[in-house]
Amino acid sequence: MAPGIVLASATSPTEQAVFDELVYQGVERARLSSYRPPGNDQIVHSWPLPLADHVDTSGLTAGDYVLFYRGRNRYSWAAKVKTVENDTNEIGDVLTGLVSNQGSEKIKPSDEFSDAVLFLDIPVPIELESYRLHDLLGIDQEALTRTVIPNDDAVKNLRDEFGSLEEMIRTTRETPSVFIEVTSVNDKPYKKPNGEFPLGSAVFSRSEDSDGRQIYETLRDPEVGDLVLHVRKDSRELAGVSTVASTLQEDFEGPPDDSWPQEVRGEGYFRPLGNYDPFDDPPDIDQDLLQNADYRDRLQRIYDSTENLFYDRNFELAHGAYFTESPLEFLYLCIAEQPALVDLAEERYWSIPQPDAVERYDTVTDAVVDVRTKLPFDERDRNWFLDAFTEVVVQGFTDTLSMVEPDAVLTEREAAYISMIKDVYESRADEFEQAADRLGIGRTKQVSPSETLFFVLFRGLQSHVGLSPNMDQVKTKVIINDEYDVEIPTPKFDPDDKTEPLTDRPMPDRGEDIARQLIDVGQMVFYGPPGTGKTYTAEQFARWWLNQQPHVDPTTGQLETVTFHPSFTYEDFIEGLSVDTTEEGQVRYDEQPGVFLEFAERARQAYYASEDSEPAPRYVMIIDEINRGNLAQIFGEMITALEVDKRLDGKNEVAISLAHSGNSFSIPPNLYLIGTMNTADRSIALVDAALRRRFRFLSFPPNLDNGREANGFDSWGAVEDAARTTGDNRLIAQSLIAVKMLNDRIRDQPDLGRGKQIGHSFFYGLSDNQDVVDMWRFEILPLLEEYFFGQYERIRDALFSGNGEQLFDWKHQQIKAFDAAALESELGSFVREYVEDTEAE
Repeated sequence: MAPGIVLASATSPTEQAVFDELVYQGVERARLSSYRPPGNDQIVHSWPLPLADHVDTSGLTAGDYVLFYRGRNRYSWAAKVKTVENDTNEIGDVLTGLVSNQGSEKIKPSDEFSDAVLFLDIPVPIELESYRLHDLLGIDQEALTRTVIPNDDAVKNLRDEFGSLEEMIRTTRETPSVFIEVTSVNDKPYKKPNGEFPLGSAVFSRSEDSDGRQIYETLRDPEVGDLVLHVRKDSRELAGVSTVASTLQEDFEGPPDDSWPQEVRGEGYFRPLGNYDPFDDPPDIDQDLLQNADYRDRLQRIYDSTENLFYDRNFELAHGAYFTESPLEFLYLCIAEQPALVDLAEERYWSIPQPDAVERYDTVTDAVVDVRTKLPFDERDRNWFLDAFTEVVVQGFTDTLSMVEPDAVLTEREAAYISMIKDVYESRADEFEQAADRLGIGRTKQVSPSETLFFVLFRGLQSHVGLSPNMDQVKTKVIINDEYDVEIPTPKFDPDDKTEPLTDRPMPDRGEDIARQLIDVGQMVFYGPPGTGKTYTAEQFARWWLNQQPHVDPTTGQLETVTFHPSFTYEDFIEGLSVDTTEEGQVRYDEQPGVFLEFAERARQAYYASEDSEPAPRYVMIIDEINRGNLAQIFGEMITALEVDKRLDGKNEVAISLAHSGNSFSIPPNLYLIGTMNTADRSIALVDAALRRRFRFLSFPPNLDNGREANGFDSWGAVEDAARTTGDNRLIAQSLIAVKMLNDRIRDQPDLGRGKQIGHSFFYGLSDNQDVVDMWRFEILPLLEEYFFGQYERIRDALFSGNGEQLFDWKHQQIKAFDAAALESELGSFVREYVEDTEAE
């Protein structure tokens, strides 16, 4: 039965008082415990029907809506009916008896209201002109002076106009505010599900903190009907959403433990909540939101434009930000990670506005974030992409199954499809067996009960996507027992395409350590701040090491360098597709090996060509700036095959099926990888875990002694002497001291640390003062600007001790065009402080 409506007048003094205290504010459930009102929320909302209106309640039912008219020719509140209670238990008298007469003889609830009571959900504010509503309902008056229950034909006009009564309320609902509560549960038994104040039932705090600051005044801001998101700092999750259910109480005694001192009890803030909905799969507040690299730019924009956020400039939970308002832009990020928020808001009669349309994106990240925030608003089934993807994949499986029979010869592409079907069964074999046993599934002539269950379910999947099922017991047996052969194609690579001799280099520092680690695990990452010689050392080591192998004359084909960047893809690195047109004008797609696959094939053929008594020639690939790419996406399935024991002829050899061609490939044991990683771009701790397990890591910290020696100083005493006297090398000496002190200060910054220091290689190749000026103006200072995200005040205070006016335009936040004299003047302050420190020691 479609819901109806009740038009309730709340204009007289008594009606207004009853509305304020029973509908808007509500009554604590504990005061009505003898009557068991519906629901579980702490606050009970109700509307006793006026005696004088002689309302016939026989047609009223749960699910109807009450619209409250409070004057000014508009309806301002709406609430859904939970139950209709007549005079069976005198609860109407109890409720009206709780309404204060506010010192006025005109307010007489017990005399003017009946025992018939409508118990309501939390009311929501609306803005609906009475003349418009009355016109649709056929009521010939603008103001409402009594309770009216329109008939079904009149209500049908509303549904025709708005689509439904729910949509009418959503359309006319005033936009709610959204707040964020940051709390914990594990250490607060009263906030657990069976506690006195379970999560989502209330927010409360002292009226001021221990220092007398009124940092909890934001609890005054919400209105009834606003939304509250709940962040649990103990489990680090966005746990759920609730609705503000009542007005602020300012005489709260405090939680039922000893966390509040006696002198503040009875003066706390308490804001009741209701309709709490926990999320089935709560987003991680760090990994999914605040520390999500995709969201970093948007989070920064929100932070720069919003006061009193629940997170700080380091994207951590802000200290003291217990209850804060959330801007809409942050809510969109929450929706991207928890799409159910859109539906939960709809249930609270709020249609969250869809994010603005965008014509084009500057970066892939911009596109990813914007699309994520918009997908939950799609009116279609949100699984449409999954359905489309499933249909294409199952079509591929079905086409391949037509080729499957005992002793069939399959292409590598077909074999890859068959292997995936087998993987599905074997990865869940126990579950299939348990289900078959539980359901009493029998065996067929050629396969077991669990395998029978599997192929029948697979046939159901084929039917579900509109295909004719062709999976049967014979094909299942062939697949699970590998009763087929695979046709191996001829390689498309030329191993002799690079034959120039590879020049030798001297062994770099730690060269023997690097060689030992590469032989042990096959791959390493050199990591450190900019300018510490990572790429130079990798190149020097590779040329030295390749030339150390006995009976091998290395060529340039044994050394490859590639640079990762944000748009670098699997297709660039492993295997892609090239497009061509045949003579008949048809489009043809050919597999195109990526730089790694081509290099690995060269190493593999060299491995096979080597004598059994001699080690295969080494092949070294240097991946510069390895952390700037999406490593999981670039390496794809090849990441597993990097491990030494899983390589070609290893004891656990893994043959990878390539994504586009379907060909299988094993990484040869004579291929070695060296990656370089700039820790100014990304912390080593953030590197993909799968990659970390398969690489050894070698730190390259700044070594300013190298920069000192490269400029002819045999000691730091000599640097200090040169910096304090006039001479040709004074500016270089000052720069060495300044960078040394800047690194000390950078290490002291919690969000920077060792990974953001200034490297020593900046000091190589400096021939005159102009080179030194250029080093500062175009390399070091822009690097500091990047480290501090353009926070010039922080650069000035944390690094330059309030100085730096000749290098930076602090007002306009930019680097100045300075000369050697200005630089020498500014660096002098570093020298003086350095001298004072060394003399004090």
